[in-house]
Amino acid sequence: MTEQDIPAVCEIEQDCFTAEAWSEESFKYRLGRAGFISLVAEETGEIVGYIAASEVLDEQYLDSLAVRADSRGKGIATELMKSAFDPEKSIFLEVRKSNLLAISLYKKLGFVQYAERAGYYENPTENAILMRNER
Repeated sequence: MTEQDIPAVCEIEQDCFTAEAWSEESFKYRLGRAGFISLVAEETGEIVGYIAASEVLDEQYLDSLAVRADSRGKGIATELMKSAFDPEKSIFLEVRKSNLLAISLYKKLGFVQYAERAGYYENPTENAILMRNER
């Protein structure tokens, strides 16, 4: 991800996460900083998805992942996950309990639920499913 990619990334962010969408400043802050991973996926020169992750020592964390609605079902999220993470390290994430499509993807990639956090998300209020990869 480059600074020039951020407007397109924010458009995808707004479409996917509305009330909890990150700002341009949030994405800019991460660029070039140690411990942050920010990648985009392109199709025919257009950004169709992105991943934002972080890393501390031997643990990795999925901060945000989104794919444009018209580009879903093509394996883009899977490729972003594979590109961003080292499968030999522990990877953690949380996901809205109602986001069954994402939960299915994460399970396909070897993640398992280890906890549920009540009221974690807002607009609307919803529980988070906490998941980690099984190495």
